[in-house]
Amino acid sequence: MAANRLSDLVESMNVLRIPLHSLADTDIPEVVGALLAEDGVSQIMLLRWWDFMRAHANRELRCCTQEAALSLPVSKLVVAGARFLRHKRPPRHLPFDLTIKLLGALEDNNRSVYILGGTPLSLRTVEQNLRETFPGLRFVGRYTGYFNKIVECDIITAIRKAGPDFILLGGGISAGDKWIFRHRKELGSCIALCSAETFDIFAEKRRRTSRAAFRRGVDFVPGLMRRPWRVLRLPAFLWYLVLLLVFKVFRL
Repeated sequence: MAANRLSDLVESMNVLRIPLHSLADTDIPEVVGALLAEDGVSQIMLLRWWDFMRAHANRELRCCTQEAALSLPVSKLVVAGARFLRHKRPPRHLPFDLTIKLLGALEDNNRSVYILGGTPLSLRTVEQNLRETFPGLRFVGRYTGYFNKIVECDIITAIRKAGPDFILLGGGISAGDKWIFRHRKELGSCIALCSAETFDIFAEKRRRTSRAAFRRGVDFVPGLMRRPWRVLRLPAFLWYLVLLLVFKVFRL
């Protein structure tokens, strides 16, 4: 029933054999309700063109995208790729704004949140800012990132016992989205989102991305300035374009 409700609200497509979903902002509250009605973990993934290339090279990440409840485009290049392959244009989502809308929908229903990631200081800052912004949310637990493998089992047990409706993951979770995928059968029924960018904004370690820059598709520039070695991804970007052309020509 919940799955049918979700499929009515979200359009699904395949781009380079990676699932991609089209979700309108106005449908987010209903989609949150549908995801909460699902059994198990409903993972939300935020995809850039680089994630498509990583998924093609990494079987586990590819499985992760295929099992995710929602795979939403962040990069303008992903949307352009979908249009090039003759799909309907999916809305792009700024990670911070999407998270705000998700948390707002959860707050409206007095739902609970668990926070995982970051340093002790950044984790406290994230929780404090979330409590001030969303007083109607219930915070049922938190744990820092960069944890030792030895305590991972205890963290998972703590999350399962806390029974959160939403898990927000940030920096310090080395596997990121794959961590959620690996432990999806152990975390209980909830929505899970990994976004180091959003986490760092709540932790006051990063400035919010300009909406104007996001609309123009140049929101990647600040990240490139901080990590100039990402220019080495140019060959992968060219291969992304080649794959789009191949998939269109041969209708794969």
